[in-house]
Amino acid sequence: MKEEMAMVKHIVMWRMAESDDKMERAKDIKENLEALKDKIDVLVDIQVGINFNDTEAASDVVLVSTFNSEADLNEYQNHPAHKAVGTAYVKPYVAERRVCDYEF
Repeated sequence: MKEEMAMVKHIVMWRMAESDDKMERAKDIKENLEALKDKIDVLVDIQVGINFNDTEAASDVVLVSTFNSEADLNEYQNHPAHKAVGTAYVKPYVAERRVCDYEF
């Protein structure tokens, strides 16, 4: 019997820092992260959502991405295009980051 190879899901949730242009910054994060699909071969799928649930427990932006392996996830995280998006569009504008990586 052929053993099925597990895939990896990478989920990141951010709370944006308070600012007058918070939603514009969230849209920039979404647009630039989703554009990585065409730049990083190991990225199987990526979705970035902007939250509409206005509760204390909510995050502002979520990324859900899929990879064929943990090695591919590591390649994505170290890819220059991914690092550039993080430096320019994510890190300067977020107050909190949560992440979960799992096999499925």
